[in-house]
Amino acid sequence: MIVKQEETLRVNIEPGWKKGTKITFEGVGNEKPGYLPEDIIFVVEEKRHPLFKSRGDDLEIAVEIPLLKALTGCKLSVPLLTGEVIYHGFEKVIKGQGLPNGKEDDGKRGDLIITFLVSFPKELSEEHRSMAYEVLKDCSWA
Repeated sequence: MIVKQEETLRVNIEPGWKKGTKITFEGVGNEKPGYLPEDIIFVVEEKRHPLFKSRGDDLEIAVEIPLLKALTGCKLSVPLLTGEVIYHGFEKVIKGQGLPNGKEDDGKRGDLIITFLVSFPKELSEEHRSMAYEVLKDCSWA
């Protein structure tokens, strides 16, 4: 006699688990006469985040900065996964603000890597081009 039975399995995803991590529930799957009950295996997949990209335990985020602010300096607000907001200059790596290290239960996290993207104007009038040249012509890096 075959009896259908529903059972709810709860999977608690731990911080730092990587894509491909397997969670096995032994002996709770299909049963057939003369066979042992099957295992049910869940495999962790990563959902794409709208702001962050993961690389190992590190997080990367690209931040677009208008040219004027890139040239004259500015404070930027960079969101963190922990919900905090930091104000940052031109640092590129924030230690310990990446993903949790899932291999060890020591509370260590990867780094947050910030890439600043300077957005240049799509068009410049001849007057603006000339003004920019006059301002930047004596700069050693220009």
